[in-house]
Amino acid sequence: HVPALLPAAENLAHRHETWVNDRRYSFAQWTDGHSSFAVDGDASASTPRSCAILDNYFVDTPVWMVDLGERKRVRGLVLLTWQGRSAQHHERSKVYHEMSNLDKLTAYVADRPRLEDIPSGHKCASVSRLNNALFRKKIHLECPDAMEGRYVYIKASGVHNRKGRLFSAVLCEVMVY
Repeated sequence: HVPALLPAAENLAHRHETWVNDRRYSFAQWTDGHSSFAVDGDASASTPRSCAILDNYFVDTPVWMVDLGERKRVRGLVLLTWQGRSAQHHERSKVYHEMSNLDKLTAYVADRPRLEDIPSGHKCASVSRLNNALFRKKIHLECPDAMEGRYVYIKASGVHNRKGRLFSAVLCEVMVY
């Protein structure tokens, strides 16, 4: 099923296997922010717990990955984020404050799984906090040229400021086309 955001394209990531380089998400009893929530087809997530959460609590550079099952041509991604939700409803949330330290999301396409250091030659696109682009509900990352690969990665990076060093990215749905 492809959300109306991509009417003419198939979502290559829908319900495929995911991974994140944070060990706590591999525990069966950990139910909040699991990496698979970003490809479950539910674009209406009302809390960050029902979305995939990338944060730097236990890793310096959090990385999320989806396995497309085989090599595919990737032209871009559409991310539905919790960052773009109404701030007035979430301003007291710990996750909301950590999102303000988020600096950049970068998408990569590669042929190897579970990479923590992704070669820059595999970069599709990135979005930063410039002009608040990173804090929109829907983020479109378009590769400059179509790329071939089996694995699509999203790497989050943060900025350290007076609010602290912790940052979070909340991915409610990742659609790859």
